[in-house]
Formats: sequence, C-alpha cells, structure tokens
Amino acid sequence: MPDQQVRRTNGPVYVLITVRFLLELALMAAVVVAPVRLLGGALGWLVGLLLLGAVTAVWGILLSPRRRVRLPLVARVTVELALFVTASGLLAASGLVGLGAALLVLELVDLGLLQGPDKHAL
Repeated sequence: MPDQQVRRTNGPVYVLITVRFLLELALMAAVVVAPVRLLGGALGWLVGLLLLGAVTAVWGILLSPRRRVRLPLVARVTVELALFVTASGLLAASGLVGLGAALLVLELVDLGLLQGPDKHAL
C-alpha cells in the first residue's frame, strides 16, 4: 500500500472532531432559533427554516467531506467562518449574546486546534 496514505487519529483528535460536528449542529439550530425569537410566530419559523435550508445547502455543497464543489482551503475556511459569524450575530441580535459568542469562540478554537477543516477529516 505505498500509494495510499494511512491516517492515524488519536483520542484528542476524535474529541475535537466530535466537537466540530456538534458545532455544525449548533450552527443549524442557531439559524432557526434566532429568526423565531426575532420575528415570532409563523413568519419566524418560515424564515428560520428557509435559512436552515440555505445553510445546509451551502455546507453540503461547499464544506462537507463529500462536497460537490472543490474550493481552495482559504475559501472554504472563509465560507465556514462567515456562516458562524452570521449565526453568532443572529443569536446576539435575538438576545442570546452569550450563546452567540460561545458558538463563535468554540468554532475558532476547535478549527485552530484541528489546524484547519481537512487535516483530520475522517
């Protein structure tokens, strides 16, 4: 198997990858929760679900391990951070400032400790 690169992942990296997945779920929840809190009622849910669809589509097409579009690393990190900054801002605007800040800080720390989105991708 000289042509295949063997990846070895240790325990702490599995924890960071798990945190990354949980942050992705939190991102998805944030884009629904914030409009519901800001707009209320059916309109809030409609906007939240539309945002969820848009964020999910962007993530699936540009950022997921099985993405359809291959962007350079810098572009992918920029798109990812833009999504997290937007979600954090929406949370803050809806009165959940602490959660918004925590979401963004945890994303930056996790991404930094993983040394990018692809280095330890499974």
